[in-house]
Amino acid sequence: MSETKKRKFKPTVETKLAQADSNRVGELARKEGKTKSEVVREAVLWYLDHKEELEYKDREELIAKEIRGMTDRICGMLARQGAALGTLYELTWMSLPNEDAREQFRSAMNTAKQKMRSRLERDERDMAHVLAT
Repeated sequence: MSETKKRKFKPTVETKLAQADSNRVGELARKEGKTKSEVVREAVLWYLDHKEELEYKDREELIAKEIRGMTDRICGMLARQGAALGTLYELTWMSLPNEDAREQFRSAMNTAKQKMRSRLERDERDMAHVLAT
């Protein structure tokens, strides 16, 4: 009973490099005590192993850039809204006829502020829960 040795098929991949790049591969091979083929093989395998990760990183950076742009636009809109509300507040306050009306206005403003704070706190809790899961 003789055991036959199986041959592993190792296809060859050929490529052309600029002289400067070929020199860099040769220099790296000398530094690491490897052949040029080993250096190129490691580079190709590393690239194949990390290709999806690199594409994902590019996509994440693009999404982050878009989010920053949207955030800037939303902040600008909120600033304009705040300025408009401030103007309306001042005009309303100045047109109130007496102190009793101003006290009612203050009370309404405090109620509105409290509702806004409660809503913001609830939204923040919901967001923290979503991010935690």
